[in-house]
Formats: sequence, structure tokens, C-alpha cells
Amino acid sequence: MTKCLGCGVLLQDKNINEIGYTDNISNNLCKRCFRLTNYGEYKSVSFSNSDYKRLLKTIPKEALVVYTADILSLNLDRISDYSNVLLVITKRDVIPKSIKDEKIINYIKNSINIENVIVVSSKKNYNIDNLYNFLCKNKSKSIYFVGDTNSGKSTLINKLIKNYGSSEQNFITVSMYPSTTLSIVPIQLMNLVIIDTPGLIDDKSIINYVNKEDLKKLLPSKEIKPKSCQISGSGSIVIDKYVRVDYTSKNDNSIVFYTSNMLNIRFNSLKNDYLKNLNEYTFEVDRKKDIVLPGIGFIKISNPIKIIIYVPNKVIPYVRNSFI
Repeated sequence: MTKCLGCGVLLQDKNINEIGYTDNISNNLCKRCFRLTNYGEYKSVSFSNSDYKRLLKTIPKEALVVYTADILSLNLDRISDYSNVLLVITKRDVIPKSIKDEKIINYIKNSINIENVIVVSSKKNYNIDNLYNFLCKNKSKSIYFVGDTNSGKSTLINKLIKNYGSSEQNFITVSMYPSTTLSIVPIQLMNLVIIDTPGLIDDKSIINYVNKEDLKKLLPSKEIKPKSCQISGSGSIVIDKYVRVDYTSKNDNSIVFYTSNMLNIRFNSLKNDYLKNLNEYTFEVDRKKDIVLPGIGFIKISNPIKIIIYVPNKVIPYVRNSFI
């Protein structure tokens, strides 16, 4: 009954087409994790959110839940499911340094009722010591890491293992793909036991519906350089091959795009039907609101405006209070 140290599933050597397969039952990793870690080969699985939610229901009520949220999307829909929770905002390195942590934390606390918030960057090793010290002071016997797919949860755990674990410890499997972790993975970290859980799938996010090359473009790997478009009247802007933004503004205005630097953002003629075959959403927003494009980034404007967004099937944009 040995489990894969990478994704948490039971190892088996009977069926190569089933999860957990390894050609040697004494291995630490299943074949899927081994190929993903060493060769970047991703094999999709048939697990669904209902499977993952059943696992999360086994979390004891008294446990500390470390809820990870990607700073670009800040999806906090499920955080109210837990009573003892630390919110960790990940990927600090992709947001401009001019945006201070205090502003991010105040925004969060004005949006939801939560006491403990830490902003981190696993890539830059930023605030990881503060997080570890918080975990060490915690009185709960178990610490569960929970978050959406691609929220940076498993990457953060690997950073904790690297910084505070033993040199013999295995890292858990991480990738940019959805559903990399498949089951609960307990990790002994000095005097702590932390538990990785499968990332819940955000059905509204584009990252669940694109291929490897698209993911590389969509997911920021370095600090975002906001792209500002000065506009007046009516017009159209496209974000690469993924999103069309048609706008009508009564005054001079600006639309600022916070997306991966690899995405091409350009003006488009209203008469050009490019991407108009996608799903259509209409918003009327002012400078106090952002339009979030899940898995892509968000849009900020300076004056009241009517915007029509065209996005791929199943992707659902939404409005939130302005982050910046």
C-alpha cells in the first residue's frame, strides 16, 4: 500500500493504463510523475472536482488550512468552507513591485472576513521564513494546504521542503498542468506534518481548456509589465488569440491589461469579426472595478465604460472591486 511521493496515489504494477502505475513497486514515483518530472510529459487523468471535494471533506475541523490563492485571480470562493485558515497569496513576483504588500492585504481583508494573510513568492523565496514561523507557532496537529489548480500550492510546499526539510526528502510533483496532485500527500517537515491536497479545478479558468504551448504563453514567468491602451469613443482590442474586448467610452479613457508579457495585445477594427465567434459578456464598469479574465489576468480602466468581452467556451469573466 505504498503511495507515490509525487502525486499521492497508491502505486500499482498491474495495469499500465491506470493511475499509480510503476514498473517496479519499490519505486517512489508512479510512471506519470516520473515522466512529468524528468521529461515534461503530461498525461491527463479522469479525476473531477467531485473526486477532489470528497478528499477535502476528510480534513479535520480542528486542522489549520493553508489556503493558497494566485495573486492574479484571487479566487477566494471556497475559503469560507474552513474555520481555522491562513490565506497565502502566491506568485508575488509577477505583480509590479510598486504595489505594496500592505495594499494587497488590506484589499483582501476588505473583501472577506479573515485574520491571517501572508503574501509570498516561492520563486524569489520571499516571505517563506514568515510563513514557516507562522506554521511552527500553530497549535493544530495537522496542516493542510488547499487551493485551486495552478495556485502555486505544490510549488510552495517544495520550497518549504528545500528550505527546512532534510536533504534526503523527495519533492512532490509540480507542473503547470491541471490535476498534477491526485491525492493527499503527507510531508514530514522538521517537527511539522504538512499535507498537500489535489488542486480544485476552477471551471471558469482558461487554463483547463488549452494545450501546453498556450499554457506557456498564458502563465506569467516574470514580473508583469502592464500594457496601457489610450482610447476614446468606440473600438476593439484583442489579447492574442484568446480574448476580444470591444469598448464604448463617453470620455477619453485608458484600459490597462495585467497579463503575461508573452501575450500580444493590439488594437482591432470593430468591423473585423476576429474572435467574435467566442462567447459574449457585457459589463459596464468604472475605475473602482476590475474585469477578471480567469487564467489570463485582469483589466483595469480609468473612467466609466461599456465593455463587451469575447472569451472561449466555458471561460467566465467577472467583475470585482479594483485590486490596484
